[in-house]
Amino acid sequence: MMKKVYSIVITDKLHACADFYTRHFNFTVVFQEDWYVHLVHETSGAELAFMAPNTASQPPQLQGSYPGAGIVLSLEVENAEQQFRRLAGNPDCDIFLPLKDEPWGQRHFMLQDPAGLSIDVVEQRDGEAQSA
Repeated sequence: MMKKVYSIVITDKLHACADFYTRHFNFTVVFQEDWYVHLVHETSGAELAFMAPNTASQPPQLQGSYPGAGIVLSLEVENAEQQFRRLAGNPDCDIFLPLKDEPWGQRHFMLQDPAGLSIDVVEQRDGEAQSA
């Protein structure tokens, strides 16, 4: 029986990522070594981890760093506009998609973390969703 699922991003910027998520998204560091950092979100319980590349204890498939494309981390919030205003203009928040409303009922914006992981900060606005 599966107990939980979480992602581990391999990056040489694991400590910068931990700092980013704790400062901007209310994650807490629950385990930290030079080669690994594990985070848990304070209210949702969501987990996210970062591991250094070229860690001797890991198999060859886990030696390379995340290349910065192909993964989106969605963070669902109650109020995307409030989060956008809080993060916009912050020098370490690389917002590449400004706040926008989608026809399928979402309001969201997107930014990148220090490892290059795309983050979609999204508010589900189900009452405004259009049927397909």
